[in-house]
Amino acid sequence: MNFFNTIDEVLNPEIASKIALYVDELNEKARKATEAQVYVVFGGMLKRTTTEIGVDQLYNKIKRGHYDGHLVANLNSTLKDAAQTHAFITTGNEDISHLLPAMKSSIGNMVSRYANIRNSSAISLLGLVTAVVLDVLGRHVKEKNLDADGLAAYLFDQREAFVNAVPEELLPQLIEKLSLHQIVAGVAAPAKRVNQVSAATRVASPRTTTTRTIPTPVTFEPEVESGDNAGSLAKWGVGILLLLVVAAGGYYIWKNTERYSDGSEEVSGSSTLSSDTIKADTVARSLAVPPAPGATTPARSTSVAGASPVVSTTAARGPLSDQLTPYLSNPTAPKGRVFTLPAVAFQPGTMDLAPSSQAAITELVNILRTHPNAQIQLVGYANDASSGTGLTNMDLSRKRAYAIKQQLLNAGIDNNRVDAVGKGTGVTITPGDSTAVRRPTMRKIDVRVVLK
Repeated sequence: MNFFNTIDEVLNPEIASKIALYVDELNEKARKATEAQVYVVFGGMLKRTTTEIGVDQLYNKIKRGHYDGHLVANLNSTLKDAAQTHAFITTGNEDISHLLPAMKSSIGNMVSRYANIRNSSAISLLGLVTAVVLDVLGRHVKEKNLDADGLAAYLFDQREAFVNAVPEELLPQLIEKLSLHQIVAGVAAPAKRVNQVSAATRVASPRTTTTRTIPTPVTFEPEVESGDNAGSLAKWGVGILLLLVVAAGGYYIWKNTERYSDGSEEVSGSSTLSSDTIKADTVARSLAVPPAPGATTPARSTSVAGASPVVSTTAARGPLSDQLTPYLSNPTAPKGRVFTLPAVAFQPGTMDLAPSSQAAITELVNILRTHPNAQIQLVGYANDASSGTGLTNMDLSRKRAYAIKQQLLNAGIDNNRVDAVGKGTGVTITPGDSTAVRRPTMRKIDVRVVLK
């Protein structure tokens, strides 16, 4: 089944005219925007299925949303009723917010410019098209009795048709917006779920301890012969021998403890490293964290002969963890809260991070690894753009947010979990409004929690 042929049948000229009427746009423009949103949503689904967690989320969204083809079958009658159409669009917008977190607004801006329609119209069309695409996919899942892996394989079977169908003027923007470079090049492939437990589920409880059943030890005692106390004497001898062994072991431990308790002697030889210490060192080295100029070297854990020194996990925890970790761990706390990324600075007028910023980024990586379901939006603000660079404060704020996003991706954080936007100076003044109170401009990076 060619997916795009099916979509063309669903969004036929009669349906397209009803859609244009609902969003109050010219037929030609509405049709162009609707087609663009089809490519956006489908491209987003392709990107989603390159990870195990993305495959599971898409499949569960189809199943739990009861997408099975009945919505598109009744689309004509739905579009005749404004209330039903609004409910249809609202459902689609909620679903795309989960599947492509924190991207709805930027997608709306891209499509509104592409088709020359209002941004509100583009957002409405995104919700409608999302519901249509999910329902068409759901019908295929139902008819073919596909599991999650089968759905992902089907989507990638349509990759070539997708690349050929997207207009040339839209394709570069779409690739950049959804990070489809490897998919369009044919390098990426659908994720294969090795077992029933997804990678996200395995990572979700890194500190969970398993209870091990210790078998009851089997003891062998000499058989007591009738009328003879030889067995009793043997048991007394074994008991005395065990007491001597225990006493000797206790004396040895006491002497060694006394020897090192005052810390006067340097520990040498092999030391046991905790899993947390190893994990912190791995993160630090994966980001190639340089030391801050003039900063003192952080405390090191016990050294191991022949191995590189390991940074203590206590050094990796900072103010961001103190604020963000309790919030992400609290299921009752509402999503959407904003936290400022502390101690992050850029060289004036550039996207080059100051070396002292790496500690905060490493800390954010640790938090996202500990909470694998969390999805965030990096919001940049800038007020130091130089006219000589040709960049506005809006450009600079966006590029700085993307620079930090790239650091997170390099550390292994999934692209679908991080979005980046720029807000310029953060100050908007309505032209001609003399009563407006001008707020101070800002230069910072905020972390907004989209999904916990």
